[in-house]
Amino acid sequence: MKGERKKGKEEEERVIAYLRSKLFPWNFIFEDVEEDAIEHFVRYAIQICEGKGIEKGTISTDEGAVKELITREVREAVNDYLFDPEDKEMIRTHGKFAPSYPFAFTQCLVHTILFRLGLEMSDVVDVNAISELLGANIKEIRRSELFIRDLIARNEKKAMKMFAKSLLDRKVISAGGDYIGSVGDIMFEIETGNVGGLIVNQQKGAGTKKNLWISMQDVRLNTYSKNVVLKYSNY
Repeated sequence: MKGERKKGKEEEERVIAYLRSKLFPWNFIFEDVEEDAIEHFVRYAIQICEGKGIEKGTISTDEGAVKELITREVREAVNDYLFDPEDKEMIRTHGKFAPSYPFAFTQCLVHTILFRLGLEMSDVVDVNAISELLGANIKEIRRSELFIRDLIARNEKKAMKMFAKSLLDRKVISAGGDYIGSVGDIMFEIETGNVGGLIVNQQKGAGTKKNLWISMQDVRLNTYSKNVVLKYSNY
């Protein structure tokens, strides 16, 4: 047990060092990880992108904008992990893959973002230059990209259906930690078919119920909490 805690602490320190590195976020994206961890996390990455409406036509494909998007999403994912790396819900959801989350999930997330925007990694960063700086094998980087993109293509439709279904009945928690209600229904955008918002059933006094509409832009998504957590407290 003591050895496991020490190993977990060392892993957390490594993640923090990577987060502070000048090579962030590419050091996370090009880290060598096991393929079975990638296979596990890819459907969660698809669900996150679906929930945030990240797809061609809704997000700018300008190189600078995409780099900014990737940096922000990787930072948010890593910070979720660092908030509580031993979170019981995360371990229950991801099992043996939980320790691989900072690297495996972020790789799946970034490649899913690029896939949905119709881009490849070479469209936003000089892969050869980054691989040299990281001391990574360029052939392995390219093979890994093809492997992940193939998984995304094969899992996308199923993962999106699972995402919408998984939102129903989830508890909705404010940014301050207060219970607001539970997800009663999902609203889809007519133009894109994306999840646009949630209908939350609120239990009021004397058994009365009230429905509250919440935009997906106000929802903080992560890969392991069973609750829907809001970014703001003005609900």
